[in-house]
Amino acid sequence: MPYLLAAGAAWACLAMSASAAPGDTLLFDDFDDGASCDTLSPLWTASDTNLAGTSTQTANSGNCSGFTRGDVVTMTGPVIDLSAVTGATLTAWLRQGLDTFSEDVDAGEDFVFEYLDATTTWIPIETLAGADPNGEITNVSLDLPAGALHATFQLRFRQTGGSGGPPANSGIGYDYWHIDDVLLIETGTAPPPPLPSGMGVGQCERFESGFGNWTATNGTRAGINGDTFQSSSNSMFLRHDTVTATSISFDSDNLAETEVWIRRGSDTFSENPDAGEDLTFQYLNAASTWVTLETFPGNGVQGEIFDRTYTMPVSAWHPNFQVRFVYPAASGSDFDYWHVDDLCFNRAQPDFSVTKSVEIEQDPINGTSNPLGIPGAWAIYSIQVTNNGLGSADAGTVAIGDVIDTNTSLFAGDFDGTGSPFEFIDGTGAQASGVSLNFTSLSDGADGVTFLNGSGTSIVPSAGFDPVIAAFQLQFDGAMNGNSGGANPNFTIRYRVQIE
Repeated sequence: MPYLLAAGAAWACLAMSASAAPGDTLLFDDFDDGASCDTLSPLWTASDTNLAGTSTQTANSGNCSGFTRGDVVTMTGPVIDLSAVTGATLTAWLRQGLDTFSEDVDAGEDFVFEYLDATTTWIPIETLAGADPNGEITNVSLDLPAGALHATFQLRFRQTGGSGGPPANSGIGYDYWHIDDVLLIETGTAPPPPLPSGMGVGQCERFESGFGNWTATNGTRAGINGDTFQSSSNSMFLRHDTVTATSISFDSDNLAETEVWIRRGSDTFSENPDAGEDLTFQYLNAASTWVTLETFPGNGVQGEIFDRTYTMPVSAWHPNFQVRFVYPAASGSDFDYWHVDDLCFNRAQPDFSVTKSVEIEQDPINGTSNPLGIPGAWAIYSIQVTNNGLGSADAGTVAIGDVIDTNTSLFAGDFDGTGSPFEFIDGTGAQASGVSLNFTSLSDGADGVTFLNGSGTSIVPSAGFDPVIAAFQLQFDGAMNGNSGGANPNFTIRYRVQIE
């Protein structure tokens, strides 16, 4: 893990602006400042110095680590210019407290990694729940989203609650999180671009085009406004009393993940819900049953943001998929708001593996009886392509190529009686690939087979073993299936060469 680079006092703490070089360290702290680990590095600002600092209670490297404890508290890092950075990865060592060295956290006493975006809004990127097993260690690795790459980036750690700090619990306080070896490095990989707006797989509902994708059981209790939002200028609200907002239906084939931004109301911009005024997020599965993804409690920190990603099962794939937000009760007008934004439906991706094998078909001495790979022998190469991922490949996007060994010549004649130099063998049953290979003739430049010479120029080969062929490219028709049924769709291409 990159955080292991932290070893050594010379790396005690560091923050620097980006210089557009992948591998550069943008931020580092191993929290070993101070003679007795009693001083928080100047890199960090604690919202309450009684509830955040450094200690020797536990650590990953050196003697010290940072901690938060006791209640709502934040540790905020320095301003770093990431405007010239292509991408960045954050790693850190995080440990829940344990009574043997500090004090354990309970449910609802979570630890949140978040960043300050260009609009000065704190955006959560990962939340670790305060629950068993106590003392658990998590090696965190997070790729920063595109919204973090701006000139005034800051990183913040936030504990969401607790039962009190010192002098409680004999001066120790309660509910500890310990963090060490925080490392932010520049990468050469850009975050993926945002999905287009809309309701469907591969799209995001950003609530910027009206409420037309939704039906509410009460038109005054759910809608769109600009009280608070994650992107652009609007979000959906649910408020006042019992209401359910249900989306339009769409075909959810290839749905891998559902993401959503949810924020509890606050008196500073709307009005906060209370205990029992919870919000439930559900989806409709293929059996027409509403399945709960999560229920968000009404009692909690006002304005708290929940940035969630849910892995969707294959049972969620069907033509009439819907989601809904259920608000069972509240205190009436104008109270008890929940806000929803950036509801995204991420497409499952294909995951290809390619294997290649060879067998000797015949040789000039032994014929087909135990043939050897000697000059004049014929060999058959097999290339198998398998999709191990849930996602299908878009139609016309699957292609393979191979380079012909200089000691062999590719056979450009009829491989198996179908006229093509290549045999296409599709998977059977649930393993059928969904693609096909179109071959018309050696001279057809519009079919799926291209022959190349040593300069990479396409050629029309001779119909036999042709030593001029240096490589080939195959473009397949159709969309390659995903392995949603538990099978692994595949196909095999076979071709013949002669050993020279």
